[in-house]
Amino acid sequence: MVVMALHLVPRSILYFEHVAQLGSIQAASRKIGISASAIHRQIVAIEEAVGEPLFEREANGMTLTPTGYLMLELARDWRIDSARLWSTIQEARGVEQGTIRIAAMDGMVNGLVPELVHALAGRFPKIQPEIEITSPDAAVKGLINGEFDLAVVVNVAEQEKLKVHWSQDFPLGCICTKDHPLAQRSGPKLAEIILHPIVFQSSALAIRKLLELRHSWIFERPSASVVVNSIQLMKQLVVSGSHVAITSELDAAPEIETGALMFLPIKNQDLFEQKFSVVSNAMIPENAATTEVLSLTTDIMIRRYGSPGSGTAE
Repeated sequence: MVVMALHLVPRSILYFEHVAQLGSIQAASRKIGISASAIHRQIVAIEEAVGEPLFEREANGMTLTPTGYLMLELARDWRIDSARLWSTIQEARGVEQGTIRIAAMDGMVNGLVPELVHALAGRFPKIQPEIEITSPDAAVKGLINGEFDLAVVVNVAEQEKLKVHWSQDFPLGCICTKDHPLAQRSGPKLAEIILHPIVFQSSALAIRKLLELRHSWIFERPSASVVVNSIQLMKQLVVSGSHVAITSELDAAPEIETGALMFLPIKNQDLFEQKFSVVSNAMIPENAATTEVLSLTTDIMIRRYGSPGSGTAE
């Protein structure tokens, strides 16, 4: 996060937001590295100022009161206003310098993200990218709250607060090495794939959620499975030849391009596709630097994966 934008939001509001998000002062303390007593004092100070409790304190955690929800809306507005101000300051500086806050996902750290960083360094050396690897839900929430300037995420629900700059559907498939028995199959079915040692993504990741909606049975049958919360770890296990995995082609694009892995489309007709999108906050005006970085990101996605809806790279 940009230092100036951070300081425009009062410390007490930042602490309050973390407690509201995580459900306890102790969890917020661990998350942001501030003592629980300091966070508690700031929360109490706000409650004394407004004359109402912000949280219901219960044995299993803290939940927002009606006044707490109002304060959370105020915190969100405060953050959005500070982001607008920062955008205006950046605009005055021009496109040659500034800071761009980008949210991306674990599966992109050895593909899209390094390519974008190198492209930015070559074209706009004075623009500093600040990249946070996070979950799709956290990326969208941060974007709406003004914490990020743009995000590359999966399965974003359409809403007025978001502006979509590029979007493409990717079918799920099986990834394996070229010498794996499944590599001889042009299009295996889920029932065939789970007969082999397999790496499943944890429920914290988007593909697991998609599969559980229609194909929860696949998680009950395998006798030789591993569950991980990292796309990178999943790919390393598959590259080793010990396991296969179910994921999108974009997640494994670098390994597929180098020949380390094969991508086999899955034949099940009722299988979900995963939508990847480049999005920004529609409520915050784009400054010149953000516009250029969004354009650069979109160009990379089009070159790699094609124009929206085309399904093929140009």
